[in-house]
Amino acid sequence: MSFNLDSLFIEWRSKVPSGVPNPKNDYHLVLLKEVCLNRGIDIRIVDNVLLALEQDDKKVDPETIVKYKGEDGEEKESQYSYASKQPEGSPAKVAADKLKSGDEDDTPKKDPTSIAGQELQSDPKQGGSYLQSKSDTDLEKDGDDSDGETQSQEEPKSQEKPKSKENLLSKDHDTVEKTLKYTETQAEKDIESGGREGVGLGTDTSRAGEAAVHTGIRMLQDGKSIDEIQNELMNIANDKDTFLDKKWVNATTSTLNSIQEKIGVENIDDVSWDTPEGREAIGVDTKLETSADMFVKTKDGRNVGISLKQDGSVFLNNGGWAKQSGLLLDKLKEQMPDEEHAELVEAMSIDNYNVDRSNRFKEVSSKYSAEEILKLTNSLKPDEIKKVGLGGGKPTAYMDILKNSQNLLEKANSGTLSGDEMKSLHRLLKLKDKEGEKYIRESDDFLTQKAFSVLNKSDSAKKGMNKHVLKSMHVLDTLGLNETLKLGGVDDFVTMYGIPPDGAVLDEKNLTDLFGTEFGEVLLERIDEVRNKKKEPKDLEEFMADKIEINYDSGEILFKHENEMKYPLFYMSGRSRGIGSAPVMELGQTSFMALALKVGSFDTDKWTPEQLNKLSKELKKEKDERDAKRMEEE
Repeated sequence: MSFNLDSLFIEWRSKVPSGVPNPKNDYHLVLLKEVCLNRGIDIRIVDNVLLALEQDDKKVDPETIVKYKGEDGEEKESQYSYASKQPEGSPAKVAADKLKSGDEDDTPKKDPTSIAGQELQSDPKQGGSYLQSKSDTDLEKDGDDSDGETQSQEEPKSQEKPKSKENLLSKDHDTVEKTLKYTETQAEKDIESGGREGVGLGTDTSRAGEAAVHTGIRMLQDGKSIDEIQNELMNIANDKDTFLDKKWVNATTSTLNSIQEKIGVENIDDVSWDTPEGREAIGVDTKLETSADMFVKTKDGRNVGISLKQDGSVFLNNGGWAKQSGLLLDKLKEQMPDEEHAELVEAMSIDNYNVDRSNRFKEVSSKYSAEEILKLTNSLKPDEIKKVGLGGGKPTAYMDILKNSQNLLEKANSGTLSGDEMKSLHRLLKLKDKEGEKYIRESDDFLTQKAFSVLNKSDSAKKGMNKHVLKSMHVLDTLGLNETLKLGGVDDFVTMYGIPPDGAVLDEKNLTDLFGTEFGEVLLERIDEVRNKKKEPKDLEEFMADKIEINYDSGEILFKHENEMKYPLFYMSGRSRGIGSAPVMELGQTSFMALALKVGSFDTDKWTPEQLNKLSKELKKEKDERDAKRMEEE
């Protein structure tokens, strides 16, 4: 039985997402196996061909599993990248060297003109090479060694058979199912046992939300309606022990509407979460760094990475100031001269914040004597005492601190107030000295004002900050200009916001349309230049970064539209979780972006009065929520 090798390769190539078959990619080998079996090639021949392809290149895949016996005699395994770097003579190193040399078992070396039981021949009639099956007798002869003993045709134990696409997706979907219904009770058990694996980054709530969207797509594929999906997910959310909340359920149905409109469930072949098994099943590099939370593979073979947002409130940085400022400074380092970066590091130093806060307490406290602090404390009414709070879980801890007024003022004057002491004094001033309380509260603005003052002096620093915002918006990913993403198997990238009722999508078309006609036309020209290799992606970044500026008074990051208006896309602020606690950094997206996506334009001149009114309400709501959170933390 003969098979045209060129024809096999062409069909194999057509099934590989990237169009470039890689014998080291398990999923690619699974596809080749399917092609061969569909053409009636004997399973033994197929398995031997796959084995030969895996062993053909002496460059071992770093992730290849190396098995060996440890010095304690127990069977062990590790990746080749680790084993190959162990000391000479160690069991792991010996096994890795054998794997690289091809001597990891007793399988004889193959004739270069033969591929695992098939002769490579030329057939003029078929216009190329083809594989001709050998008889079972020929296979046995090929296995003979110099002593005439038949060698086993089994695969080496160090080589695992490629997992089928179905099995990989099944494991991905099983992980999703467990995450969707994950409970606080189970979380406590997992913490005690060392945590969970294979569930990605984020909180348990956000992961449950991502799992809900993943599940919703598959339910749509099964013919379920949006209402049926909503009801089933809400039943899970109604269980108080689960992490899936009702906001994410509503966001899921909105996102499903967006997916149906943008992609069409009927056009989706497979859906995978951001798990190693899911990625491998659809042909996405398991090591690829991407902001996609999930992937869908369309029937025309394209992989679409989807970044999921519950709503328009998106944070680029959100957490302790020390950690988040460090992350931001790392991203800005390459964008700024060393001297200016060092100045920014100094401005964003948490130590400088602590000194400023301490000086403010000292200045305000200097207006009072110990007797006056004690008098103010004793004048508190029951409801005011309740506002001062308990402190440290002790019934009267904060009140006791205030009544020890002499010690309190001495520590304020020396700059040695503890966190609870700062909270006690600040809460008293909040009730009895509004001006003094406000002055201390202004320490919240110290970090951002200092940072902005440095950024404002440096054009390169400002542009670096703007580029950070663009990267956080996944602009190059969305425009299809991230070559690493494409080489990793992701053909398209979109961001979806679960804003009721139909969601909002940031994709290439929306991104170019939103910035206005003139800007969009120029942008499209620049995109074409990058795609034609006439310009680099960084040139496009420079162009777009010039359209963004920062209001260093309000902390807003603005987009300059061609209609001369400046629209707030993001804001940056530093605040404490209550005076006396460590400050946090917030670099967040305003609701304007999501609303503009729903309207279809950043140009508010084209918005209806109702849309403008909604924008006004949303921006006010965001500000009120931030203020409320601050008050609550007080």
